[in-house]
Amino acid sequence: MSRKLIRIVTVFCTILFVGVSGLFVGTPRAEAGYWNDLVNGVKELGELPSDVKELKVNYQVTLDKLDEAQGTLEAYRKQNEELIERNKELAATVSALNEAQQVREANARKTRIMLLTGGALLAGYFIILRVVRLVLRR
Repeated sequence: MSRKLIRIVTVFCTILFVGVSGLFVGTPRAEAGYWNDLVNGVKELGELPSDVKELKVNYQVTLDKLDEAQGTLEAYRKQNEELIERNKELAATVSALNEAQQVREANARKTRIMLLTGGALLAGYFIILRVVRLVLRR
């Protein structure tokens, strides 16, 4: 019986081996990609320092541009303050000139009125003299 059992186990193992090997022989092998994943991971790790360096350079360039923009902004701010002060001075000058112009125009109006009144009085004097002479002659 033990021979029979050995023979049955041998036949069963042979059939199992042939069946299992037949499954793998006819079909393509499936790869888990461990090696490719490892190689790609090492490549990515190798590229990281250059990416980090590029990011640092870009960050520094951005900081430089920001500093330049802040400097320009500060210059514009100072120029704006100077222009505001200058505008106040010019506004004061313009108002003083407007007041002086109004005073001149008022003086010119008074002078015109005075000259016209003087001329009218002189003309009235001569007219009254002529009228009085005419009245006295009659």
